[in-house]
Amino acid sequence: MKNWIIIVIMLIASGTTASAQTMNERQAAKMDSMSIALFSDGNFKKSIELMNKWLDNRLQTKGEQDSLYIRRMVLLAKAYFRDKQIDQAINSIDKAINLYGKYVSDNDTLYAFYLDNKALYLNAKEDYKAALPLVRKALDIYEPLHKRDYDMAMILIHMAEACHFNDLHQEAIRYELRGLDIYKELFGEASETYVSELNYLKQYYEGAGETQKASQVEKQMEQLVAKIKEQEKGVQYAQFASAEECREHNADALAAAKTYLSGRIDEQKSVKAAAYVMGWVQASADINVMIADENLYYLQNQWQMLAYFCGCTEYALEQKQKDFSPEMHIAAMKRTLEHYKANRQLTGIIAEMETLSKLEKSGKLEETLRQDAQKILKTAEQAQKKE
Repeated sequence: MKNWIIIVIMLIASGTTASAQTMNERQAAKMDSMSIALFSDGNFKKSIELMNKWLDNRLQTKGEQDSLYIRRMVLLAKAYFRDKQIDQAINSIDKAINLYGKYVSDNDTLYAFYLDNKALYLNAKEDYKAALPLVRKALDIYEPLHKRDYDMAMILIHMAEACHFNDLHQEAIRYELRGLDIYKELFGEASETYVSELNYLKQYYEGAGETQKASQVEKQMEQLVAKIKEQEKGVQYAQFASAEECREHNADALAAAKTYLSGRIDEQKSVKAAAYVMGWVQASADINVMIADENLYYLQNQWQMLAYFCGCTEYALEQKQKDFSPEMHIAAMKRTLEHYKANRQLTGIIAEMETLSKLEKSGKLEETLRQDAQKILKTAEQAQKKE
């Protein structure tokens, strides 16, 4: 990303973007992409500088009704907010809200998000009285869609915060509980995202004078933190002295693989089953699992990784085919997807696994997985030739 910064400095120094005259489309596109890259890299001051220049040019060439102009005004507000220039953030989001309401809609999801953004900035400025009606209106727009997604959760959580600081403690508790319920579904109860938000629920109970419930939430947090730490330790694999000993326990390994794949990840029997399978895989001569970018991409945490190895074990022992193949990969990934769906409330939503689910619904899952397996085998073959 340093290269981006060097290019930006060179462009500014040369005067190609700082001149009062209108930029051509190529210059404008380059400036737009660089400002976004700088934003993503956390260089908000330079991003703000370029974004303002781009916005001035866009206003001249396309006018204030241009949809991209409005979207970038929203991004500028976020950049100001990240740079702790709250007043500038509020001014920018105000412009975006007014223009979007005037030229597009004052009653759709984007309008709701923009209102919620402004409420967030006002909350940061501790202007809770002004934030409350904005986030309430955002909720009025978004709630009838009956979506249980991250955006809904954030609006509910911002609503809870605004209510709390306006001494509407029972409302704050109600909205926070709803937001937490969605967080639990998205990220899982034993996740840092969920646990950190519980702390706000505790504060809201305290604000309402419900000290007993606040204490219960604190205990819940302690239990979940302990659970997270326990999960981070990972699974301790079983030990086998030799490949011959493994072969004597092939039937046990198959049974353990099925136990894990059909169970919940928070059950002790599942943890023990996975530990047995992984120890068996490491020492066995009856299975050969290959791991590369093409399958690692989907295996975003240890639970998916364990499911994949159990799926490979199940295929190898049932089909009596030890070598990694497209068929083994397809079978194992399908089992991993099934396991994920059954445990989604515990693991939270994982985008990469959701991608597999969409491929399954479209009938393209096997084709995609076969292509991935072929790439894995080709990579392994090339590596062997170099040895």
